[in-house]
Amino acid sequence: MSQENDGFFKKFHETITNSLDDVTENNFANLESNTKRVSYLCSLPIVKNYDLTDDLQKCQTGGDFPVKKDLEKARHLKDQANKAVQNGDWAKAMQLYSQSMIYMPEKETEELSIVLANRSAALNHLEQYEETLADIKRCLALGYPRHLRYKVYERKARCLLILKRNREAITAFQDTLSALDEATQLDKEKRQKMRTDSKLMLEILNKGLVLAGNPKDPEPLKKIPPTPKLSGKHNPQYSAASEAIQIDYDGVRGRYATATRDIDPGDILLVERPHSGVLLAEFSTTHCQNCFLKCPIPISCPKCPNVVFCSDKCSNYAQKSYHGYECHILPLIWKSGCSITCHIALRMITQNTKEYFTRISQELDNKLSGPYKTGDYKNIYHLVSHEEKRTKQDFLHRTQMTVFLVKLLELCGYFEGQPRKESVDIVELKSMAVNEKYKEDVELFGGLILKNLQILKFNAHEVFELQCPKPKVGKNIIKHDGKSVFLAGAVFPTLALFNHSCDPGVVRYFCGAKIVVRAVKSIKKGEEVSENYGPIFTTVPKEKRQVDLKDQYWFDCKCVPCEQNWPLYEEMTENYMRFKCDSDRPCHNVVAVPYDTKEFMVQCGLCGQYTNILKGLKALQHASHEFPTAFLFSEQLLGS
Repeated sequence: MSQENDGFFKKFHETITNSLDDVTENNFANLESNTKRVSYLCSLPIVKNYDLTDDLQKCQTGGDFPVKKDLEKARHLKDQANKAVQNGDWAKAMQLYSQSMIYMPEKETEELSIVLANRSAALNHLEQYEETLADIKRCLALGYPRHLRYKVYERKARCLLILKRNREAITAFQDTLSALDEATQLDKEKRQKMRTDSKLMLEILNKGLVLAGNPKDPEPLKKIPPTPKLSGKHNPQYSAASEAIQIDYDGVRGRYATATRDIDPGDILLVERPHSGVLLAEFSTTHCQNCFLKCPIPISCPKCPNVVFCSDKCSNYAQKSYHGYECHILPLIWKSGCSITCHIALRMITQNTKEYFTRISQELDNKLSGPYKTGDYKNIYHLVSHEEKRTKQDFLHRTQMTVFLVKLLELCGYFEGQPRKESVDIVELKSMAVNEKYKEDVELFGGLILKNLQILKFNAHEVFELQCPKPKVGKNIIKHDGKSVFLAGAVFPTLALFNHSCDPGVVRYFCGAKIVVRAVKSIKKGEEVSENYGPIFTTVPKEKRQVDLKDQYWFDCKCVPCEQNWPLYEEMTENYMRFKCDSDRPCHNVVAVPYDTKEFMVQCGLCGQYTNILKGLKALQHASHEFPTAFLFSEQLLGS
């Protein structure tokens, strides 16, 4: 790829690395802490004097910088949406109004309120009534023109009627009547008709409520799918996990999960939100920046056109934490070409206040105690980083990235304790030097970011979304030809304690940003509960699994499939049945038996004991009998 598309950090890294003499390299190699590594590199003239502006201007990807809204583009999209309304294409109108909102400047509150009101009309025609009500609430909060408010109040009342929220509908019709008094530009005849209709509806609704015994309105519909529940109670020490597992420790395996009772296939063992997670740039305007759910009806950031949210709740949380800072620097992160883990390393800082880290900084190296909470950074800090195994080149590369991320913290206002109000100007990147008054902040947060980068290499997870095509016309069953799409990266502190096996006992999937871990086979009490870091024994040869795991995670896999060199599925022949050795002494051998055997007692070639295969044959016969019924049932479920 060209530098224009590959990001500017690569050149920064190469320039700094090639400029270091032997003395400087040796000085850096002899440093013994992350804090000292960052402080030393930040002090070098070659770093302090580095000018990013030329490289930044050459970058064609990653969004516009400096960050700004585009009023002209917003108005053009609104005009296109209005034309779609005239053509009766409400779906297209809704999409165009949403895009217009993304580019509408924050100061244009009245125009933004009009776009929201127009989108509410489109949503109403699309029978998205809860979303219609949400947009009406937003447009009124932004100061929708008073002489037009009768429109949205009347629309609100009609939506509430459909949703059978009659008490709220009464209030909305009363607001409609009040708003009609200010509808100075509305034709008198139309105004009178709306007034008569509203009064009639109020009379009908009030009488209906009395006759029905004044029932309460139903609760608003919730369209977010519920998160699966844990099987059994929560583990009192690890609240994201089921009490069916506990975390143990030994000198070889480190921390790992074991079963506290017999676990059945299908049991949910862990439901955890990420400590920190970042959406990939390519999904920044299609999925919620905060919870990763798809946003067909997005809420835009008031200050930038780079992200969207699925709800006011997600938007408010992001604005008050990480996005308040990242809003001004997001294109710089994308244009740098840094990996998703580098962005997570930064967000692990920006999602908390400066005061939070200052308060806990003296406690970070203490032994962990108390409940293990997902949101507690101290638990992240103690995850495996293998700092003692790292090379000078590894430290140098990660420290260079840290220097860049520390500069971003200065630019976005983090060191001042509050997000900056104005956009970052490109001239502020003529130097990578950080103001001397932030020396202590560089030491603290530079050290933490460098630590984060080391931890994330071994503990970050990819977040996937299952995307299935719509069924063809006339077909009721969706065949499983969907695909998992890499959507985001995240770190889950409790799941990070699970060790790897090439034959895992669990699978994981996602509900938005939350991860769900479910058992896929029986696990006996006391056995290790392992997940999978990537390679599965059924499809990846042992040699490749070993190399990949060593390269990515720096360990030699000692799981049963690796120790016994289990064959791939494609290598297995149908001429043999395989039974686990049923010896009364411990034996992990698999006994291969010809499919046409007439013997029921078969000798194990490893331990010499005999196994009775009759029980296994009966289980296979039963499974073969039940399979067609189970398959038919699954087809019916998919088609329902």
